[in-house]
Amino acid sequence: MNRRRFMGALVGGSALLASGVAPGREFTPGQDYRQLIPRVDTGLPEGRLQVVEVFWYGCPHCYTFEPLVNEWSRNLPEHVDFTHLPAPFNDLWTLHARVYFAAEELGVLDEIHQPFFDAIHAQGRQMRSESAVLRFVDQRGLDADAFREAMRSPEVGAAIGEAGLLVQAFQVEGVPSMVVDGRAVVSAGMTGSHEGMLRVVDHLLEEYA
Repeated sequence: MNRRRFMGALVGGSALLASGVAPGREFTPGQDYRQLIPRVDTGLPEGRLQVVEVFWYGCPHCYTFEPLVNEWSRNLPEHVDFTHLPAPFNDLWTLHARVYFAAEELGVLDEIHQPFFDAIHAQGRQMRSESAVLRFVDQRGLDADAFREAMRSPEVGAAIGEAGLLVQAFQVEGVPSMVVDGRAVVSAGMTGSHEGMLRVVDHLLEEYA
């Protein structure tokens, strides 16, 4: 999906837990997902649905969820657009959001996204400063100077501001969360597991089609 078109419309895991959502059961608003009233405009044409995963690179639950949601997203129908949205809840989260948007701006998101997750969670790197991020970028064989400029650019600054507005409009309280067509928020806290989140999202995509 075109993230800027979507944002402009607004501005302008783990093993299945015992309490997880069981396949084939009915899903209830307020219990399995939270409805967004009013709906957040996705900016997509009629007939297209959107799923947004709100995340933070430093979140261990997001790291566990990432391979599951990546596999799930490969099998989405043609009319569904899936995207990530880094949540800039505080200074550290904002730094990590800058990494995401700078990589997107430079067209190297595929080379940064999972490796940055891995650096934090598999390698124990803190990534709490711009200098730490740029060392990581350089070690990936990318242009650290260009990445610094992108992180500091007005375009990435605007993307951070827009992301903050979206997270607020989505009423997201924790990560990972999935927002379906600007109408509903799904979290593991409600479904009991990451697998349960995806089952509820699948149900909502069928309901909203």
